[in-house]
Amino acid sequence: MSQPLSRMLKPLVYTNVLRNNNLVRWCSSTPIYPFMLIDHLLKVGGSSNGSNAISRRSGAEGENEIIIKSKFLAREVSDAMSIGLNQSGLNIHMKEKKFLRDMDNVRLNIYYKPSDPKSKSVSVRLPPLPKGSQIQNLAMSSLPDLENDDWVVAIKFSVSRLMLYRHKDLRWIDIETTHGHESICPYSSLMYSKKDQRFYTPTPGGQYFCSFGLNFKEKDEPKYDLIYKKDLPQYMLYELEEMNSFTRTDHLVESPSGEQFLISWYYGDDFESDTVVHKTKRFLVFKEQEKVKRDKDMYYTENIGDLCIFLGHGEPMCVPASSSPGLKPNCIYFAGHNFGVFDITTQTITLFYTEEEGPLRSTAFPYWPHPFSLTPS
Repeated sequence: MSQPLSRMLKPLVYTNVLRNNNLVRWCSSTPIYPFMLIDHLLKVGGSSNGSNAISRRSGAEGENEIIIKSKFLAREVSDAMSIGLNQSGLNIHMKEKKFLRDMDNVRLNIYYKPSDPKSKSVSVRLPPLPKGSQIQNLAMSSLPDLENDDWVVAIKFSVSRLMLYRHKDLRWIDIETTHGHESICPYSSLMYSKKDQRFYTPTPGGQYFCSFGLNFKEKDEPKYDLIYKKDLPQYMLYELEEMNSFTRTDHLVESPSGEQFLISWYYGDDFESDTVVHKTKRFLVFKEQEKVKRDKDMYYTENIGDLCIFLGHGEPMCVPASSSPGLKPNCIYFAGHNFGVFDITTQTITLFYTEEEGPLRSTAFPYWPHPFSLTPS
């Protein structure tokens, strides 16, 4: 995951882009990186000049809302915010078939075609998963490598169940926790740390990380690292009381250089157009400064430097903003109930809306920021 996005991604081609605050026809042979479109929307959305394609308004709690009036443009923004970060050449397909006397099985197939034409393609058909499996997200220790016996795939189901596949074992290992699935937060993400060579996912209260290593075996117990959140500004104490009514998910993410950040993502309900809308309200960012034994000391920060963080329905990701045109440093790009961008410096949320359907959103795969695509087949 440390390679620049500009190498990972093929430039996407948009037939319509915003130029000078107007929707204009662009030559279809002109390549544009997906986040150049998002960056242009953010800049135009903050402009006081008029536009036939988009408009800007302020939400009830000070968030910026960019209203996309064109269905064509909304679709292209949705593509940029979903398939834009799927790693080139890698596809993960989930199939449900019947085997042997009507026994239902779910198969996970992974196909990887390296960008280097001299490298061979890799196709992996993983062992069957339990009937009716619904994967929330998937994490890998590396790109698929059949010559690496230590290549590991870990998956987190929507019911907080965890399973691990190690290539040399050729089978799934069920990760049993002391208190069953109650020890795993059903909505927070599973990630792999190259620095620690461990998989992490938060507990429901966000006070511990449940973790397990590459050599985890049956009947082993995962470890639990206590999380200490420190250096919260005094002015935020009152805000935290208000945020108690919000839904919160926690996500650990690691930069290419090994820096670790804990992101708390807050949602709240708003009543819009005679319906309740679940909207992103706030993010809190914490950075690991030092490690004391097994615990993690996470310090509040409003500066992650040149990095960008991506959160969604997959494994969190962190890359330098300089690695792909259009990315804005010190920002969080997010997808889910809303598509939008959070500026950590200014503490400002910008949400993308459509004129007819409200917040731009998607619950279907492929889904960024996971660098691999989960697509039903």
